[in-house]
Amino acid sequence: MNTHSRIISDSEMLEVAMEELDKAHADISRLLRLHKSNVAAISALPDSKAAGSSQDTKIVQLTSRFGGLNALTHYMAEKNYDRAFVWATALRKRLKENASFVRALRDLQGKRGEISDALLLTYESARLDRNVDPRGVRRLEGRLREISGWTPSIPGRRIPIEDPVAGRILHLVKESRPYLSNGFTSRSHSNFLAEAKAGLEPIVVTEPGFPRILNSGPFGTTQDVDGIRHVRLDVGDIDYAGMPVDEFLQMFAQLAYEEVLKYRPSVIHASSGRRGYDTALVGLALQEKTGLPLVYEVRSFFEGNWTGDLEWESQGETFSRRMWVEEMCMHRADRVLTIGEAMKDELISRGIPADKIGIIPNAVDTEAFTPRERSNELANHHGIDSHPTFGYVSNMDHYRESQETLIQACRLLKDAGSEARCVLVGGGPRKDSLVQLAADLGVSDRVIFTGSVDHKAIPDYYSLIDIFVVPRIPERAATYVTPLKPFEAMALCKPIVTSDLPALVEIVDPPLRGTTFAAGQASALAGLLLDLFEDPDECRRMASAGLEWVRTSRTWDSNGERYVDEFAGLFEGAPIK
Repeated sequence: MNTHSRIISDSEMLEVAMEELDKAHADISRLLRLHKSNVAAISALPDSKAAGSSQDTKIVQLTSRFGGLNALTHYMAEKNYDRAFVWATALRKRLKENASFVRALRDLQGKRGEISDALLLTYESARLDRNVDPRGVRRLEGRLREISGWTPSIPGRRIPIEDPVAGRILHLVKESRPYLSNGFTSRSHSNFLAEAKAGLEPIVVTEPGFPRILNSGPFGTTQDVDGIRHVRLDVGDIDYAGMPVDEFLQMFAQLAYEEVLKYRPSVIHASSGRRGYDTALVGLALQEKTGLPLVYEVRSFFEGNWTGDLEWESQGETFSRRMWVEEMCMHRADRVLTIGEAMKDELISRGIPADKIGIIPNAVDTEAFTPRERSNELANHHGIDSHPTFGYVSNMDHYRESQETLIQACRLLKDAGSEARCVLVGGGPRKDSLVQLAADLGVSDRVIFTGSVDHKAIPDYYSLIDIFVVPRIPERAATYVTPLKPFEAMALCKPIVTSDLPALVEIVDPPLRGTTFAAGQASALAGLLLDLFEDPDECRRMASAGLEWVRTSRTWDSNGERYVDEFAGLFEGAPIK
């Protein structure tokens, strides 16, 4: 069905529903003409003609029971927010004093990322219903304020730091070792150690409430972790997560300022926070108050994290405002760092000057990750025996990782007569659905799920994998952000196969250090694996090239000198040695 036919079909459905709701044809016709002109919204709606008259009947039944409100909530429950919005627009004038409708529309606009309208509707809901929680209203106000060009403000005039210590870097981070071990804290801690080896003095300041929010037991307000000073900003047992974000960041900035006065750093360094820009906003407040230079390290793209609905993460007002705030922070910082060429290219495309951006790549500890033989103990435990294997090491918490592609390839390999086994290391909320997929495809006996693994045991689990595959599919972060795992696999001398996303191509530089397949194409991956299982010489060549590259160019220690170079010129005097 073409767009014109779809508009007419949906308009007719609305007309039937509205006639039953209200006989005031003149007003309804005006609204319908408005909807017909909104091609962008309605062209996204499902093909109603395919549903036939039964769908028309269904709509009439819905509107008959609840005067149109049920149609709105029905489509919201189906996550069909475009169609729900068409209904909401038609109903809005007539039901503007209906508290249930206003609440439903507020929720819909929240789902669509239209945060300004969601806030106005929240005010209306509070007017109509005195049971509205004022704390929820205040939290929404804080969310909108945070993405409206606001920055925290430290009271008083600018007061330059007297005699800042050359080479002392105050790092603002959301979390750290030893309380969490994930990709963020691994990169942070490895780079802190590298900075120290290169003669810098990192001071790490974690956000308020960390690690208290983990309920990990007693902790000190200062702590040395492998010789690196960590400062915990803590104001007691309060609801940090429930605070409006603007109040939280204001508190963060004022507490961090006290540490700046105490430690007198020469540079403020902010790494991406929970929403990306949030730690940078605190850094801007410190920059404004003290005159110290701010370096903003953009580690990923978090603009789409405002929703768990993957179809909407790159849409709506909230997304565009968050993009704008990220760019504002980068423009106002004295220096911008990122982790790879693909990310740098994306930042340049968003208007950040190329000469303002430096790269501190992801890397690997080549002393912890060393080539090794397959662990017979683990192989026997998981029933791998002597079969050839391919696999991936990653959390099962986001669709971008696409472990599904490996499971589907396993089925295709079975059909081709291969005895290859698929090893998936990691756990997470998606694990059950992946296990079910393996069962549905008849490869439960060929796909090994190890579950979550202690990070110290990770190198031995890599040993179970003959060919390491990174199957990521197109998604904002996956496209541009280089993951840590391929570097670890290279250090273990594993041949690497990745999907053909820019960030992954950057790592393997095909065919030099690995090879690629079309993202999401299980048949392409299966064919490539069949060829590689039959060509051990090519596997050894790729593995050796990858091992040599990470040993010479991608160690955490080498990042120390990179940071020294990036910070050069931002402070006077030589770094501490």
